[in-house]
Amino acid sequence: MALAEEKAAAAGGEAAVAVSEIHTGQCQCGSLTFRAAALRDIWYCHCRQCRRATGHYMAACRTERERIEISGEVRWAAHSGASQQGFCQRCGSLLFWQQPDKPTMSVAAGALDNTDGIEAQGHIFTAEKGAYYTISDGLPQWPGQPDGGC
Repeated sequence: MALAEEKAAAAGGEAAVAVSEIHTGQCQCGSLTFRAAALRDIWYCHCRQCRRATGHYMAACRTERERIEISGEVRWAAHSGASQQGFCQRCGSLLFWQQPDKPTMSVAAGALDNTDGIEAQGHIFTAEKGAYYTISDGLPQWPGQPDGGC
């Protein structure tokens, strides 16, 4: 079900994604905005590519690609292997991560207007984390990708 259909169903009282489960966000300059339904599980990625792209580690949550509506121009750039990162064409804010052959897309948690209802689940690729910081929040940690993905 597309996001527009989910919003209409939620407004009409049908069982679908509740309006409160639709999150909005934007880039730094505001020229790229998005709405996403059913975002789940914030994961902190410590891989070298995410650290280089963000200057630290990446906090992102995902949903099915069809549940994200984007207004504005996204510039896609190679991340690693078959994955891509999406940036605002105007200000360069990093907003999205995807593997085009997979049905999901990740959204940078920091770009969301709020994260109500989305909880952090853990840290991935900790074997590649920077030596300059420690992870001490008590969340689970994986040296690479956890079994079953994140």
